[in-house]
Amino acid sequence: MFDITTLAATETSIVELVGGDDAPLHDDKGKRLSITVYGPGTKVYQRAQARQQNQLMDKIKKRGKMDQSAEEKLTEQAEFLAACTVSFNGFAYPPAEGLEGQELFRKAYADPSIGFIAAQVAAHINDWANFTKSSAES
Repeated sequence: MFDITTLAATETSIVELVGGDDAPLHDDKGKRLSITVYGPGTKVYQRAQARQQNQLMDKIKKRGKMDQSAEEKLTEQAEFLAACTVSFNGFAYPPAEGLEGQELFRKAYADPSIGFIAAQVAAHINDWANFTKSSAES
């Protein structure tokens, strides 16, 4: 009998960043800039998703509708992505100087001037294929 758990998703994956022009981003030594994130098969991701859904339900209860401003959407996405981020690799985010961990990640993801980063991380994190053992090895 085949053991299906051998196909279990990896906990984390690395998002190699590209700029707004789709060109790979590198540091001054030529190393790729990346972000390590938790995937949909982890408790970290599931808690962040549940928190996001609960906030949405609370808004619906209070307002009676689901309308959100662009700022609210950006803030919610930034909170979700920050909760699922392990690390920024090879780059700093100077506007958040003195912050670390989730506060740093949240501030960077909420910055519309580098919104292409949040968009990439959001697309990557929601794709199970990025957390398969074969994609983790490649």
